[in-house]
Amino acid sequence: MIVVVAAVYFVVAAGAAVVSGRNLDRHLQGPRLRAAWAEGLTAEARCISLRTEEVQSPEGGPVEYTHPTLEFRTDDGHTVSFEERQSRLTPARGDFVTVYYSAANPKDATTRAPSFGMRHAKALITGVGSFFALVTAVVIALVP
Repeated sequence: MIVVVAAVYFVVAAGAAVVSGRNLDRHLQGPRLRAAWAEGLTAEARCISLRTEEVQSPEGGPVEYTHPTLEFRTDDGHTVSFEERQSRLTPARGDFVTVYYSAANPKDATTRAPSFGMRHAKALITGVGSFFALVTAVVIALVP
């Protein structure tokens, strides 16, 4: 009977790990970032404006975020402007920064450099969660 409980626990916990990995990946905009990095296309973008947004922190205090609007030219000569919302980068107006983009959707460009963590966030969260689910299920099954 206890083995059945451990098996059910493992299935539920591993499923939760998969869902958590998928949700975190979406929240961090993993699919958009991986698409921007996939082709290896980069360009120098100029900051053409800055927009400041004030929001309330979880503690109730004000937090200010600055979002630069960047403009760059693609390899095929098109000029693209986009507002960067996922980077802590705050260039001054007129500054140049490197952007990563895909030819299919250059408006989804990003200033975030490719990283192992962002490329594999979903697999890492799912794997770690599933490992802990397995260890816990084994402990449940072996404890008298």
